[in-house]
Amino acid sequence: MTAATLTVSQIRYVNKAFWRNPSSAFFTFAFPLMFLVIFTALLGHGQVHVAGRVVHLSTYYVAAMAAFAVITSSYNNIAIGVTFQRDAGILKRTNGTPLPAAVYFTARVAHAILVAVLLVTITVAFGAIVYHADVPTGAALLRFLVM
Repeated sequence: MTAATLTVSQIRYVNKAFWRNPSSAFFTFAFPLMFLVIFTALLGHGQVHVAGRVVHLSTYYVAAMAAFAVITSSYNNIAIGVTFQRDAGILKRTNGTPLPAAVYFTARVAHAILVAVLLVTITVAFGAIVYHADVPTGAALLRFLVM
């Protein structure tokens, strides 16, 4: 098997393991939305001036919670997940298989990116529907997606 085939197979395994841990999946997806609701309910009624433009605080908090979602999902999936697997002895067992370490780590990173993209999509959609946050379009949307 090629490294790409092994990576795709490992991504599927990491994805199954992630969704089979309900507490991890719940807190990864619930915290950004929960914080968005709390911050917007308490502080999201004003406006700020950014680079000569007026931005509603609800839009500001949607972007901030999208960034928070990326950070927490990546940290949970890579740093904490690998640490737990090391403590449980799973990494030693994985090291005894023919799976290359680079494929294993690439799959973890790719899964973290996929979860982060899903979280940003959910957070932005929630903010746009519930709080009428401004979502960029055109070139600004492209820059947002690249970031």
